[in-house]
Amino acid sequence: AVVSTQSAITAGLDSCTSSSHFKIKKASKHFFSVMEAGENKNTVIFTMVHFLNCLPDDKVGSFVCKHMAEHLKKAHPSSPDCITYMTDSVSARISKVESSEAKVSIARSFLALSPRRASCFHEILDSLFGNCPSDVVDDCVSLLESSFITSTNDASSKITTEFRSDCLSWVMNIIRHSSPKVVYQVTKFLFIYSYFEVKAECVEFSQVKPAEPKLSPATIEICKARFNSCLKLLSIQIADVKSKRKGTAEDGRYWVYHLMSSSLVLFTNEQFPMLCDITGFEEWTSLWSVIDEIEAKSPESRSNEDWAFELLFLHAGILFFDEQEQAKVVLNDVFQCYEKHKTGSTENWKSILVDLLISILSYESLMLRNMANECFKMVCHDLDSESIQLVMTALESSDKDDDDEEMEDDSESDESEGDDNEESSDEEEIEEDEEDEEEDEESDMEADDENQEPVGEKADDEADDDINLSDADEEELNEVDKTLGAAIKGLLNLKKDKKNEKKQKALKKVKMVQFKVKILDFIEIIVKDIGFSSATMNILPRLLQLVASPSVTSVPVCNKVLGIFKNMFAMKSDKLTVNFEDSLKTDVPAIQEFISKTANRKAQQLAIKTLFMLCKVHLNASEQPTKKKRKVSKNVTPIADTIYSVFSPMLNDFFTNKNTKQDKNIFFQIIERFPIVRPNFVQDVTTFINQDITIYAKMQAIILLQRVLSFADTSVHSSQDEILGALSSLLTKILENEKPSPHHIRECLKLCLKLHAVSTKLELTVNPLNSDVRNVIESVGMSQIAGKFPDLPTLSRKVLSCYD
Repeated sequence: AVVSTQSAITAGLDSCTSSSHFKIKKASKHFFSVMEAGENKNTVIFTMVHFLNCLPDDKVGSFVCKHMAEHLKKAHPSSPDCITYMTDSVSARISKVESSEAKVSIARSFLALSPRRASCFHEILDSLFGNCPSDVVDDCVSLLESSFITSTNDASSKITTEFRSDCLSWVMNIIRHSSPKVVYQVTKFLFIYSYFEVKAECVEFSQVKPAEPKLSPATIEICKARFNSCLKLLSIQIADVKSKRKGTAEDGRYWVYHLMSSSLVLFTNEQFPMLCDITGFEEWTSLWSVIDEIEAKSPESRSNEDWAFELLFLHAGILFFDEQEQAKVVLNDVFQCYEKHKTGSTENWKSILVDLLISILSYESLMLRNMANECFKMVCHDLDSESIQLVMTALESSDKDDDDEEMEDDSESDESEGDDNEESSDEEEIEEDEEDEEEDEESDMEADDENQEPVGEKADDEADDDINLSDADEEELNEVDKTLGAAIKGLLNLKKDKKNEKKQKALKKVKMVQFKVKILDFIEIIVKDIGFSSATMNILPRLLQLVASPSVTSVPVCNKVLGIFKNMFAMKSDKLTVNFEDSLKTDVPAIQEFISKTANRKAQQLAIKTLFMLCKVHLNASEQPTKKKRKVSKNVTPIADTIYSVFSPMLNDFFTNKNTKQDKNIFFQIIERFPIVRPNFVQDVTTFINQDITIYAKMQAIILLQRVLSFADTSVHSSQDEILGALSSLLTKILENEKPSPHHIRECLKLCLKLHAVSTKLELTVNPLNSDVRNVIESVGMSQIAGKFPDLPTLSRKVLSCYD
C-alpha cells in the first residue's frame, strides 16, 4: 500500500509543479510524512529525488533539500547507486540556488547528519563550501567550527576524525580569499584546540566550546598542521593600510602578537589546561619584556631589523607549545643577537643574524622555517659580502654532505659486492674441500673393504641404528630447533634493520634537498633585492653547478635555480648595476671555464645568457652618457675588444680542444646578438684556420664565416684579404690529402662566392685575387678529384670569373 501510495504521488507530481510555492511546500511535508512510513528505503530516496528534480523553482528546491537531509537522519540509503543518484541531483540543484542564505541553510541541514552519514554526501558539501559567497563567509566558518566541536557519538572514532578533518579542510578553502580578520579568528580557533583542552565556555573566547566527543590525538595533530598553514597565510595578510607591512593588523601590530597575547589569558584560566606542560615557562615569559620594548616604538620609527626581531621572538614563543627544548635554543640565540644589535657592540651583527636564520632552516619546525624566510626579506636590503658568503657557504656545505653520502653509498655497495664475492669464493673453496674429503673417505672405505671381511647382518643392523632418528633425545632436538629459530629471527631482524637504514638515508636526503631549496629562497631574495650586480655575479657560478648536477634528488633544486635565473633575466634596467671591469677579473673566467667543461646543455645555455646579459649592460652603460657621434666612434674599438674578450676563450677551446663540450650554435648567437664583435670574430677565426688544427675544426670555422657573411655587415669587409688567404691555405691542405673531400672543397669555393656577393650587394670595393689564391683555385679544376665531381671545376671557374 505504501509503495502504491508513493507511485500515485510520483505520478501526480507533474500537475503539482505548476502550483504555488505554498501548495508545493504543503504537499512536500505530507509527502515526507507518507514516505517515512515506508520500509523500502531506496524507493523512498528515489521518489524524493524525483520530486526534487520536478520542482520548478530554486527556492522551493532548497526547501526540499533541507527536508531531504532531515529525512536522511532516519532513512539512510544503503545502495551506492542511490547515494550517487541523490548526490548528483542535489549538487545540480544547489548550483542553481542563488541565495547565499539558502546555501548556508542547506549546508547546516547536511552537516547536522551524523559523521557516518554526512561522509556519504561529501560532494554536496564540497559544492556548498567550494565557492562560498563573500557575504556568508562568517556564517559558513561558524557553522563548520560548531560542526567540528560537536559531533554525535553514533560513529566510530575514525569516521569522526575524518569528518572533523573535512570540516577543517572546508574552513581552509573558505578563508584563503577572506579578510585578514577571518583568517585570524580561524588561526586562534585552531591554536586553542591544538594546545589546550577546553573544559567550559568562556566569554573572552566565545567561538570555542568543549568538544563532544573529545578530540582524538590524530585530530589534534591535524589541528596543528592546519594551524601552521593558517600562520603562513596570516603572515602575508595586510590589514594595516598605512604601513602595508605583511602580517600586520589594523593597529599596526603583528597578527601573531595578538595571538600570543591571547595565550597569556589562556594560561591564567583554569578552564583551559594545556595538553602538554611547559617546563621553561620563565624563558617564555621573559621574551615579553623584549617584545614590549620593541612595541614601545611607533610603527613608523621601527627599523626593518626591529620588525624582524619581534617576529623571531613571537614565533619562538609559539614554538614553546610544541617543541620546548628547541624553542629555548632559538630564544637564547635570538636574545644574544638582539643585544648585539641594540648595543652596537659588534659591527657584523647582521652576519650573526643571517647565520642564525640559516641554522633555523635546518629545524624540524615548518613554522620556524617559514618565519626565517620572512625575516630574511626584512634584513636583506643592505647585506654585506660576509653575510652573502655565509649563505653560499651553507649551500656548498649541503652539497658536500650530499657528495659524502653518495660516496658512502657507493663504498657500501662496493663492500657488499666484495663481501658477496668473498662469500661465494669461500663457499666454492669449502665445496672443493668437502668434495676432496668425500673422495678421500670413499678411497679409505674402499681400502678398508678390501682389507676387512664383511661383518654380515649385524653390521647392517648397526648402520640402521646409526641413521634412525626415533631414538634421538628430544631435548637435543628442541635445542637445535631453538638455535635455528634464533638464527632465522636474527636474519629477519638484520634485513629489517637494513631496510630501516635505507629509509632513514632516503629521508635524510629529502631533508637535505628541502634545506637546499630554503637556502635558494634566501639567494632568490638577495638577487631580487640587489639586482644584477657584482655580488650577483659572484653567486651565479655556484648556481650553474647546481643545474649541471646529475643527481635525481636535485630536480627540485634545479627547478628553483632555473626560477632564479628566469627572474634575473627579466630584470628592468634600474636593477642592472653590475661592474663590467670587476666581473672580467674573477667572475667571467669562472663562467667561461664552466661553459668549456660542462656537458649539460641547459646549464651551458644559462651561462651563455648570463654573459650576454653582462655584455648588454656594458654596452648600454657606454652608450648612455655620450650622445655625440664623435665620442661614440672613439669608444667603439675598446668596447668591442672588451666585449669580445668575454667570448674569445670559448672560441679558442672550440677550435683547439678535440673533446670540446661547446657547440657552434653558441657562436651563432654571439654573431647575431653582438654585431660589434664581428670584425674581431672574423680575425680570430681566420687565424685559427691557418693554425695546425684538425680539418674538422677548420671546416667549422668555414661555417662560422659563412654565418658572419650572411648578415652583410660592412665592418667585415676590411677582412676579405684575410678570409681569402685562410681559404687558400685550407684548400692547399685539403688537396694534399690522398683522398680529398669534395664537400670540403665545395664549401670553401662557396665561401669565396658569398664574400664576393656580399661585397657587390653593399657596393664595396672587391679586392682582386693575389697570385697564391688564384693558383690554388685554378689547381682545383685541374686536380684528379675534379674528374669525379664535375661541379668542382665549374665552381672554380665561377670564382675566378667573379674576381677578374
